[in-house]
Amino acid sequence: MLRNSMSRLIICILLILGAPSVNAGEADHRDRNLRVMTRNMDLGSDFGYIFEVLATTPNDSSALLLAITRTYLEVLASHIPQRADALAAEIQTTQPDLVALQEVSTVSTGPFGAPATTVVEDQLDDLLDALEQRGLHYAPVTINKNADVTLPSLDPSFQHLVEVRLVDSDVVLARTDLPVSEFKLEKLQKGNFAAALVLPIAGANVTFPAGWIAIDAKLRGKTYRFVTTHLETFSPVQAAQTSELLSGPLNTNLPVVLAGDLNSDAHAPSFAHGPAYGMLVSAGFLDVWNMLHPNDPGLTWPLFGEDPPLGPTSLVERIDLVLAKGSGIQATEIVRTGTTAPFASDHVGLVADFTLLP
Repeated sequence: MLRNSMSRLIICILLILGAPSVNAGEADHRDRNLRVMTRNMDLGSDFGYIFEVLATTPNDSSALLLAITRTYLEVLASHIPQRADALAAEIQTTQPDLVALQEVSTVSTGPFGAPATTVVEDQLDDLLDALEQRGLHYAPVTINKNADVTLPSLDPSFQHLVEVRLVDSDVVLARTDLPVSEFKLEKLQKGNFAAALVLPIAGANVTFPAGWIAIDAKLRGKTYRFVTTHLETFSPVQAAQTSELLSGPLNTNLPVVLAGDLNSDAHAPSFAHGPAYGMLVSAGFLDVWNMLHPNDPGLTWPLFGEDPPLGPTSLVERIDLVLAKGSGIQATEIVRTGTTAPFASDHVGLVADFTLLP
C-alpha cells in the first residue's frame, strides 16, 4: 500500500474545512459530545543501553557503538506494524473524534558517512495503513517533529557500519467522516519547547527537543481547545516545559483538554516523580481520571516489565493523563485501553468523553 502521510494530511484538512454542515436547528437539539484518545505509540526501546554507557563509560566509543546497535536491533524486534494494527483495533472499538499520539517515530538508515534516507520503520504510516484496512476514516490533522538524531550503528549482521536516523514526532489524528457541525477546524498551533534535554554523545552535545500541538475546533457552535504533548522525564526540564505550556497553548479562555504522556506520576505526585502534574493541578486543571475514578489508581506504565511483557501486573505509574479546564466543559467518562494482549505499546491508553456546555 502506498505510504502517503502528507496526502492524507491535506485530504483531512480539506474534509474538515469543507464537509457539509447539518441544519442549525437540528444541531441545537443534539448534545455536544466529544471523545478523545491519548496514546504513546512506543518506539520499542527505552534507550537503556545508551543511558547505561553514558552513565558509566561515556568516553568508551566502542561501548557506545554497541549500545546504539543493541538499541537499533531492539526497535527492529519490537513488531511495529503488528503493534500499529493493535492500536487501530483500539481506535475501531472506541471511535474517538481526536487521537493524540506521542512517540511516533520514523527510523531510517544509510551508508556510514552518508545521509540516512532509507526508511526502515514508519509508525505513522503503519497505523494509517492499519486504520484504512479496517475501513476507518482517520488522518493526521498536524504533525509536530521533535527529536531528529542520526548516530552510527552496526547493521543487524554486525559486519558493517551504518548511519541510523530517528525522527520523533507528536501527531493528532481526526476522524474525516464527521460533518463540520461535529468537527470544524478553526486554528492549528504547534511548537517545540525552549527547554530541552541535552546529552553528551560521541563527543558532541545532542539536543532532544520536545513539543506540543494545540487545535481549536468547533463542535455544534461551541469552540474548544485540544492540546497534546510528550514532556521530558527529567524533572528540571519537565518543570520548564510545563511552564511554557501554561504560558502558551494552555493560556486560553476556551474550554481546554490536555491529553498526553506527561511523564509525571499522578499516582504518587512529587517533584522527583515529575513536577508537571502538581503544576497543572495548581493552575486549575482537573485530573479527569481521579475525578471520575477516585478509588482506582488507573496505572498506565510500563506494560512491558520484561520480555515477554508482563501486562497490567507490571504497571507502577500513572503518567498518561487527560486533564481539563474551563466552565464550558464537563468530563463524563474515562476508560483505559490497550490493557490486554496483543499490546500496542508499553503504555496504556486513555479514552475520555466530554460534554461541551452552552
